[in-house]
Order: sequence, then structure tokens, then C-alpha cells
Amino acid sequence: MAPRRGGPVITLVVLAFEGAVVRRSTDAAAPPVLVRGVAATVAELRRRGVRVVLVCEGPHRTAVDALAGLGWSVSGELRTPHAVDAVVAVDDVASAPPAPFAVHHAMELVGTLDVRQVLVAGDSVAMLEAGRAAGAGWVVGVLSGAARRPELASVMHDAILTDVNDLVALPVPAAPVR
Repeated sequence: MAPRRGGPVITLVVLAFEGAVVRRSTDAAAPPVLVRGVAATVAELRRRGVRVVLVCEGPHRTAVDALAGLGWSVSGELRTPHAVDAVVAVDDVASAPPAPFAVHHAMELVGTLDVRQVLVAGDSVAMLEAGRAAGAGWVVGVLSGAARRPELASVMHDAILTDVNDLVALPVPAAPVR
């Protein structure tokens, strides 16, 4: 994320696990496959001091197991490779996106107090609506999942990207490099 003048710095990126981090599949039995380049993108965000939380459509345990199957873990230590700071699943909140609870719970888990410091990125209208409902500073659609550009463009957004790998080039002020 290249710096942009004005506005709060981004300290938290909330990503839709399905569609933004792993490719969606019509085969429920198929193992998850990472979006190409996402490991480097998440590592770069965390290197810059930005916390990364995944929002998952399934149960928490299933999401953590899927991450482990990909060789990833959940760790608040920013230097841990192949890790995210937290996972929020549908069974962690009262209501799934488009309700804002998943974004607010992500903030709670990593200690982000200012919702303007949050960037929400997802591949569905529901995830973008959750970001807006939560008051996120940035709401970004990604085309690597379920929705197409016209669907995502129907929701108030700040950008629509090919995939999450383009996040690091956005003119969003990120937390200081640590």
C-alpha cells in the first residue's frame, strides 16, 4: 500500500477467506487452493505492521483446519511466516455478512479501536456491505471469487481489484514498517 495523504493509517485488513484468499470451488470435497501470490501479499502486509484477519463462511474449527492444511497458522506475532492474526467464522458472530459483526469482531481480536483504520476486501456483495455497515475506512472488491465486477460495483466501494495481491499497491496509508 503506497502512502496517501490524509486519513488514518490502515492497521487491519479483513479478508474474505473464500474467494479472496482461497479459490472458490464447486466441489465441496476439494481441498482449498490459495489464490496465486496471496502468501507473499499477506506476508508483506504483516511485515508493514498491518494485522490480517480472515472472515470465513463456515465454522471456526473448519476454517482453522483448512488453514493448517495449507500450511498456515494463526499467530499474533507479525514475523511468523504463513500466518494470519485471527480468524472470524460464522459461528463466532451473531450474524454473518452483510451484518457488520465479523468486521467488528476482527477489530476486537487484534485490538483495533478505530474502524477508519480497517480495510475490508472480499469477493461478494455481502462482504462489501459488511465493510460499509461496519464503517470501514476502505472497502475493496476482489474479482478472484464469486461476484463479477457489475455485482461488486453495485455496492459503495473504494476500489475493485483483480485479486488481493493488488492491495499492496493501493494508495492507502499503512501502519509504519516494523
